[in-house]
Amino acid sequence: MFGKLKDMNEMRKQAVQIQSQLADEEVEAENHGVKIKMNGNQEVLSVEINPDLDKEDQEKYLREAFNEAVKKVQRVMAQKMMGNF
Repeated sequence: MFGKLKDMNEMRKQAVQIQSQLADEEVEAENHGVKIKMNGNQEVLSVEINPDLDKEDQEKYLREAFNEAVKKVQRVMAQKMMGNF
């Protein structure tokens, strides 16, 4: 029983360490001049909009850039997790 608690405590420590490492990671995704920068904890750091696009296109490309940034962060997270476990 105590062995399982120790294992859980170790996993919790590793998770905190990974989360800290992910905060330092940054990814960027761009689509038609619309850019999203996000850290490894999936927090948006910056957004750039292409002023030459109409509102509908800005929304479309922003959505696509955001989704791509999330996918990139998920890949970074998976790599970090594979390296620590």
